[in-house]
Amino acid sequence: MRFTTRELSRRTFADFEAFHASVHSCGCMLSLRGRHLSPVAVTAEERAKLLGAPDRSKKKFPHHEWWMARNVAEMKELVWAGQAHGILVYADKEPVGWCQFGRAEELPIVRTEKTPPNRIARDPTSEWRITCLTTRRDFRGQGVATRALTAAVEAIRKKGGGWIESTPVAYPQSKREWRKIKRTYGIRSEEMKDYLKTWPTKHIPGVGTVKAALSTSQTADYRGVMTMFENLGFKPTQRDEHGSSPNWWAPYDLVVMRLKVDGAA
Repeated sequence: MRFTTRELSRRTFADFEAFHASVHSCGCMLSLRGRHLSPVAVTAEERAKLLGAPDRSKKKFPHHEWWMARNVAEMKELVWAGQAHGILVYADKEPVGWCQFGRAEELPIVRTEKTPPNRIARDPTSEWRITCLTTRRDFRGQGVATRALTAAVEAIRKKGGGWIESTPVAYPQSKREWRKIKRTYGIRSEEMKDYLKTWPTKHIPGVGTVKAALSTSQTADYRGVMTMFENLGFKPTQRDEHGSSPNWWAPYDLVVMRLKVDGAA
């Protein structure tokens, strides 16, 4: 299938909204804000009193709808102000993929001492960041994310270029057996410890040994995988200490990757 791309703008904002509603995402406000919205209520009972109880038979979740509406409203303000950037991928004029990118100084836009380090560029010389790659489930495995990533790099080149940074997973690993052991024995069980003794690792020159990331074709990681970036010329520089998993029972490593692109003539 031939895919086309368009950059996020006032003209394409309705497509952005439609796409993120179809994949039940955060609308990429986490990277722009540096945190999730504060919940409308702490417990499910409190949320139900304020917004109505979920109807699972109709896949209606009032709290999620409220959360998405807030995210979309904030994103719209940023798009109109020229502070939010991204690429939409289309199949027959229907949005099926997304890649968020932006200037490192604007991801997140407002920073405080409480902003987590995994929301900030790892290298202080990075001028741009690519933070999110999302593909609608029925279009995964068809090159949508690669198409979006390629378009994002080109958009950055047209905006002046510079150093681009991203933190994809080292490489994916099926989690079918991991989920079976978790379900049967528990996530922190001795059986899980034994299973993870042989968890795949990979040596990356100049970086060191990294662990595979739990992933399947049905739940592709939104950061993308290292090979996608390597194919466009990105080079791994270090293991991402801030983004990699600190938990032995859910292993994954992220890798900091960078690319210098010249601005358009």
